[in-house]
Amino acid sequence: MSVKGKMSRSSLGQVMPVHAEPLGFTNASFRAVNQVSFSYRTNTDAAAALLPTELEIDENPQISVMFLSYGFSSVGPFREYIHIIHARFRGEEVGFVPHIFISNERGMLAGREREGYPKLLGDIDFDMNQPNLYGLITARLSRPAGFVLVQGLFRPSEFLGEITEDKPTVIEALGLRVVGSAVPGGPLSVCEFVPSALEFIAGEIWSGEGSLLFTGASKFSAVHQLPIVGSVEATAFYNSSFRLRRPTKTYPFNV
Repeated sequence: MSVKGKMSRSSLGQVMPVHAEPLGFTNASFRAVNQVSFSYRTNTDAAAALLPTELEIDENPQISVMFLSYGFSSVGPFREYIHIIHARFRGEEVGFVPHIFISNERGMLAGREREGYPKLLGDIDFDMNQPNLYGLITARLSRPAGFVLVQGLFRPSEFLGEITEDKPTVIEALGLRVVGSAVPGGPLSVCEFVPSALEFIAGEIWSGEGSLLFTGASKFSAVHQLPIVGSVEATAFYNSSFRLRRPTKTYPFNV
């Protein structure tokens, strides 16, 4: 006697394996987060080459590079590197992320499969609580380990103030979620823009000076495709808390 499977579509998990979803949460929260953000301008054509056609930018658009260390979160502790092109989508200011690296598998799965961030695993050396002789904060992205793609220095200066829940700092972002066709040469099964936001509700803001270098060492993780034009500015968030605002709708990308 044959027996049919018992899993229905409504019973499937949000990410694979669908019978044992590895995430186990709907809304992600993050605590004891330390972050250094570097800001610079880049070449217009270089940025446009990494943007979908529905987004637009100004000449020599602003770019942000963020190194983050998470003390604890919905996926446990981890580190992350985020590369953002500041752009506009349907008239609204957003950050589009062409490169993002993380040291946590569950965080990678959530970002890729749900939010449309192109997360890859990477080796990220960043610890704002690690003292050194020079009074500088060091940050480094490698992929694979020992093969440096980006390195940064932050020289902290002055305490600027605190983030509070009644006056949060919000970073609007836009992901592009893509699932390819199982049939070679077939159309994409999923291709949609996914809006989200990082809502910082606690933490300290520190001013400082930054130095940032892209080594150009790998064409496979080509973060150097957004070269630095002009000066680099930097700020730090210390011991911050934030939550991820997930979308209420997505937008198909049909062009």
